[in-house]
Amino acid sequence: MAHWTHRNVADKAWGYLDREIAADVALLQESAPTPERQKRGCVWREIGGTRRWGSGVMTRNLSLTEVHLERNDYPGALTVGEVTLPDESTLVVVSIHGLLDVHGYSITTLHRMLSDLTPLFNGELQERGRPRVILGGDLNASIQFDPKQRNNSHRIFFHRLEDFGLVDCQGAFSKERSRTLRHAKSDSPWVNDYMFASENLAGKVVSYEVIENPEILALSDHNPLVVTFDLEEREKNGVASKRSAARAAIG
Repeated sequence: MAHWTHRNVADKAWGYLDREIAADVALLQESAPTPERQKRGCVWREIGGTRRWGSGVMTRNLSLTEVHLERNDYPGALTVGEVTLPDESTLVVVSIHGLLDVHGYSITTLHRMLSDLTPLFNGELQERGRPRVILGGDLNASIQFDPKQRNNSHRIFFHRLEDFGLVDCQGAFSKERSRTLRHAKSDSPWVNDYMFASENLAGKVVSYEVIENPEILALSDHNPLVVTFDLEEREKNGVASKRSAARAAIG
């Protein structure tokens, strides 16, 4: 949602999320939902300090409860909710923002977040065992960065996600990616925003879209990422990821 750089158009950004994207589940980063929004279908935490924004999960007409990790060193960047679907099955939804550390690295905080998520992904926090997971957000991670850093730390991060059985939702459609981040000082087509799903969910992806249009360009420096899952033959459930700026939802 790019609250810290686009707060003057925040109302329009939330309106676009509600009306145009209209996702069943939204994963939001750099967001600051109003107190009214926080009261309904919302799990959200503020980073704190000078950053009065954070990450969250929001739903439309679905039951949502917060999932508390045994350890979470970055609660304003890593937020987890459990969504109950109409058929009473559940999804664990992880909204994650790759915070930059004091040296400007996101990969250090991302690896720590995956370590904090390990017991959840391995089924040790729920009686039902390994959950069905959707994870997405503004990761500030890309293999585009590895040559600049002269290592493979970003590739290793994505390999860790694969090791947890999480599949890139775009993988089945194209190796070429639409940009999700527009940086004023760079013309590179940066890809910072992703959505991953458990293997049994990834096979139900029916569409994957990065939205970029004149209205979005004015609302955030990230483009919304929308993935649709066909979870039942009789209905489809959409999930939006944007940087939360989208992230889940508005770039």
